[in-house]
Amino acid sequence: MMKRECPHCFDTLKKSNLKKGLWNVEIDTCSSCHGLFLDRGELLRLTDNRPLHNITTKYLGVDSDSKLLCPSCGSIMDMESINGIEIDVCLQCNGVWLDSDELEKLKELESKDIEQLSPEKLAELYDAKSAVPTSGILSWLFGR
Repeated sequence: MMKRECPHCFDTLKKSNLKKGLWNVEIDTCSSCHGLFLDRGELLRLTDNRPLHNITTKYLGVDSDSKLLCPSCGSIMDMESINGIEIDVCLQCNGVWLDSDELEKLKELESKDIEQLSPEKLAELYDAKSAVPTSGILSWLFGR
């Protein structure tokens, strides 16, 4: 596994564990800015919030407006705003970068508070579905 670096400070991320019920989640933290990186599925384990998980996986858009690169795979990240909390999600591996206090803020959110997607998110998803898929223009033209 490659060394993971903080997308802000470029310091080497240190592995640590967070306990949540039966789960022991290994996270990567930055000792400088205190941000943390969560691999796919770890945010769900730490918050038990399925709608939040869906935004970082199933409803992830394609309009990247983050300036960060993923500490895990090096791909571009997308900024997602969830009830005013802006988190960065990797468009490739669905890893999540959280600034120092964002995990605590996300833990406080109720699932019902984020079940409805914002009009901006719905428009982004509509645009993504209308875009030419990576499988090629011929399959897009002929609906295959």
